[in-house]
Amino acid sequence: MILDGGMGHLLRRNGVEISGPIGTMERFLGVALANRDQPDLVLESHLQFLRAGADVITTNTYACVPAALSSHADDPDRLMVELIEAGGRIAQQAKEIAAPDRTNTKPVLVAGCLPPLHETYRPDRVADYAELAVGYRKIVDAVAPYSDVLLCETMHSVAEGYAATEAADRAGLPVWVSYTVDEDGSGRLRSGEDIADALAELSEFENVDAVLLNCSSAPAITAALPLLTQSASQLRIGVYANGFSEEFRASVGDPRADGDYSEYDDSLTPGEYARLAEDWQRHGASIVGGCCGVFPEHIEATARSLV
Repeated sequence: MILDGGMGHLLRRNGVEISGPIGTMERFLGVALANRDQPDLVLESHLQFLRAGADVITTNTYACVPAALSSHADDPDRLMVELIEAGGRIAQQAKEIAAPDRTNTKPVLVAGCLPPLHETYRPDRVADYAELAVGYRKIVDAVAPYSDVLLCETMHSVAEGYAATEAADRAGLPVWVSYTVDEDGSGRLRSGEDIADALAELSEFENVDAVLLNCSSAPAITAALPLLTQSASQLRIGVYANGFSEEFRASVGDPRADGDYSEYDDSLTPGEYARLAEDWQRHGASIVGGCCGVFPEHIEATARSLV
């Protein structure tokens, strides 16, 4: 099963304005508002991934959290719901447009996104359980009607993954839970916790169908994949790495970063990403796609190589 790639980065390449310091919630605002203000562009971006061979498109709602919207709205919760519902409708529209051309292939699935409620790559910014529980219930209520599966993605810690999964499980849809891992090659979550401990916390939820790794570099994903497969023998396994350069990853969250570097890893060509995907498949991954900085051309090469 082939996932799409980095929707926010494709939207920027297609014309959505993104501004603000790297790693801040301010940077998310343009991507979130595109669901309302530039729906045709969001639709076309979904379709680019589907034409490239993706079987699963994720709603453009990773950025639709109150922390990203609070500077733009008196009622960020209300705006969040509005933008999530708009993103869900656009994803369903893309699915309907693509369906007639996929009569002899797997049907398109829409994955409803449950993202971190605060900054990405900041395990120290994971909210307490009360905020997580309330926030994820609101997100699930808004996105589930437009989803075939619910995707809890870029989970930094055991507690964050648990709270998102708890809310998603109540919707009665298949649930995929995806963790981001440290760049040090240890295979641990960004919180420093073990993958095995994270998966043990998911055992009580009956709708969890797959566990994945995402939004870490390809080497970090490769190092963590054996630990994931060892701990999740009864679940489907998935991976979707990001395409950031080392310099960019080091600058995330640093307001002093001047951006005088390549944001993307130029060596991660579509062909190289497809080679990595083949390796991940050999080591147990049956769901493969891309995260930030992985574009339709990477997904097309991957889809062709994994046929």
